[in-house]
Amino acid sequence: MRKILPYIAALTFLTVLSCRNDGDEIQDQQETGPILSSDAGTLSKRIDFGNAGVLDMKPSSGGKTVQAGNFPLVLVAEVAPPVYNGKTLRATHVSVEGNYAYVSYNTEGETYLGAIEVLNITNPNAPQLVMQAILPDTDVSSVRYDNGKLYIAGAKDIYASGASSPAFVGSMTLNGGMLTNTLQQTVLNGKVGTDVTSSSSKYYAVSGATGVLAQLNKSSQQIEMSIPLSDLRALGYNNNKIVVLSGTEGVKIYDANGLNLITSFSTSTDVAEAKRTIDFIDGKLLVSEGYNGVGVYNLTSGTKLQTLSLPTQVPGVNPSDIVSNAVSVNSGRIFVANGGAGLYVYTTDNNQLKLMGSLDLTGSSNFVMSKGEYIFVATGTGGLKIIKTVAPESGAPNCSGYAVYNGSDWLNVNSGQTLEYSGTKSLQGINVNQTLTWCGALTASQGVNLNSNSTFNMYGQFYQGTQSNPWNSLNINSGALLNLKGNLTTYGHMILNSNANWKIEGNVTIFGNLTINQGSKIEFIGTNSSITIHGTVTKNGTSTITGTFTDVNNKL
Repeated sequence: MRKILPYIAALTFLTVLSCRNDGDEIQDQQETGPILSSDAGTLSKRIDFGNAGVLDMKPSSGGKTVQAGNFPLVLVAEVAPPVYNGKTLRATHVSVEGNYAYVSYNTEGETYLGAIEVLNITNPNAPQLVMQAILPDTDVSSVRYDNGKLYIAGAKDIYASGASSPAFVGSMTLNGGMLTNTLQQTVLNGKVGTDVTSSSSKYYAVSGATGVLAQLNKSSQQIEMSIPLSDLRALGYNNNKIVVLSGTEGVKIYDANGLNLITSFSTSTDVAEAKRTIDFIDGKLLVSEGYNGVGVYNLTSGTKLQTLSLPTQVPGVNPSDIVSNAVSVNSGRIFVANGGAGLYVYTTDNNQLKLMGSLDLTGSSNFVMSKGEYIFVATGTGGLKIIKTVAPESGAPNCSGYAVYNGSDWLNVNSGQTLEYSGTKSLQGINVNQTLTWCGALTASQGVNLNSNSTFNMYGQFYQGTQSNPWNSLNINSGALLNLKGNLTTYGHMILNSNANWKIEGNVTIFGNLTINQGSKIEFIGTNSSITIHGTVTKNGTSTITGTFTDVNNKL
């Protein structure tokens, strides 16, 4: 058993005695600190790429997609939850800053046991778990990064800690983005700290059941103001306002400078103590309301503008398992975690939110957070799904000279045709019999075939296939040419048949196997190209590989 050093000996685990304006009792706690691990090799064994690959979004109308999609996505990986002392934890929240994603965990049932982990997402094809903090006797509900600190809300075992109340809020000082033992905690009234947010000089927390909205000083950790409110689920900071969601009292909006109540309005009554989230878009407040879907409200007047209804008649899913657990906004798109129905994606259209489509994800979608090019979906004990949006990189080629593609999700180029397109699209598959040029970003979930003597010029980002069905492969047939200027990731196998040609000016990742047949030629252009092959390489006969490149896994 690993020995945990107490605060007096290690001087690393700090607990704050906070002075509350409302006279609530504060207790100084002597307890075990975080159990840290930075063994990235061991931690990253929980990252599974077995289902990685291009995702097909179901269209909003249901049925089978026939048009190319406008929002290409790939499943990067799945992260299994940590197991500690025989207990499997479940993901509860994610906060992203730069190349790091901070994931919080708790344990279902009576056991108090939580964790925080750091995902390095610098390389979207190879995320790594680089650090972990196990928090004994502590559940973590929510985390937020702000200026070198991680703000944390959760609950503690009062019998282990001696605190008067389970709910707490605190902050952990990070070191170069990594977790440390410097964790300061302040007790709150209530059963559990449910959410935390921050402004430039303050941070704020809410606690559930008979809880509070608390404003804390970032430096001293002292509670400066505390307002009793029941059944608080979530809070957010927007335009110098603090917005809180109560499962019984609806929404209340306060001035962030003094917590003076500005306005309040009702929402639908929710299941007791269920986790919910809120977010903001264009002066609107989005509220996940459980079995009542997502409510869209005017943030100033409180008028309900729209309801994003729950999906119905989802094959193989019990209707009681379909519930809007969480909502997240990123770059004009809205992501809703609808429990057993999966992840639903909306966009703005004439001042309304319009359904784009949905994704089937194994497990129940309990939480979603999107920032930058990533979407994180927590599925409880099913772990964390890492999804990436596909878009042209900065500095990508100028595509203005090509027509925007608005055709079928199967792109066929017939003999004698020369087709040139641009855009950011998701396809089922590609079949080239003559010449195809694509400029922009593209995904194809199934096979891509370059038939004899055809040419495919790909300028930009291209993702193809799935690991679960690797024989939906990328095939370059006799005399055909794949001319790549940009980045290619293929999740299945890639086959260069006899006398195939492949020019590469960019970066290639192949998760499956690469077969190079007699007379094939691979030419790397320039000096900055690389290739990463995770599967095996089979060379049949004589082939030619020329140019300057980095062979990351030394497979060629």
